[in-house]
Amino acid sequence: MIRYCLSLALAVLMLFAAPQVVHADTVRDDIVTLDLSLEKWVETDSATVTVAADLAVKSGGFGAARLAVRHDLAKISAKASWRLVGYNRLRDEAGFERWRITAEARLPSAELGGLGAGVKALGEAGRSYAVQGIDFTPTLAEREAAMAELRAEIYRSAADELARLKAIYPDRGYRVAAINFQTGGMPRPMPAQMMRAEAAPKLMADGGMAGDTVAQKAELRASVRFAAEVRSGD
Repeated sequence: MIRYCLSLALAVLMLFAAPQVVHADTVRDDIVTLDLSLEKWVETDSATVTVAADLAVKSGGFGAARLAVRHDLAKISAKASWRLVGYNRLRDEAGFERWRITAEARLPSAELGGLGAGVKALGEAGRSYAVQGIDFTPTLAEREAAMAELRAEIYRSAADELARLKAIYPDRGYRVAAINFQTGGMPRPMPAQMMRAEAAPKLMADGGMAGDTVAQKAELRASVRFAAEVRSGD
């Protein structure tokens, strides 16, 4: 009995004599979130012009007719890069092959005046032309340039907000932890920007849009996260 009590007392003394583990305060992020939304008008002074060439050629004469189409397109605008984007073969009639070739090029608005009449004047026996559409949607390069400017503005706004945080809480050591972008995208062209085929030739013949610019709105949203490491006891 006495030996058991001594053993129990020794165990208690060893328990209290054991080194105590002290846990440091855990570290967490002190987070501030800022939501930003910007917009910018993207202007373009050019349009994608679609021209249809209707051909009636004898069997085996399509290659020469296609080459003639390329020459005619160069007369519309020598500086434009015309691309043949569609070939549709129609039913044969009286020994002729009938084809429709669709071509596209980006033309400056200054060259659009009188375009409809000029395209029609290219026609001759077995080959006729018509303007199918004119699309004033800004080019990819124009849209990307606008988005780059919006991103730069987001970065400047984030830097300004970070400076304000550091001035108010100088002991926190705030930093920009993340910037998440959400693109609002480009709206679809309005009817005035993408004209129907039958309306385009008349407007171009009248010179109604020569030299004009068309604008669309680009939007960019971002969530900026500022973080500072602080101890849980702070």
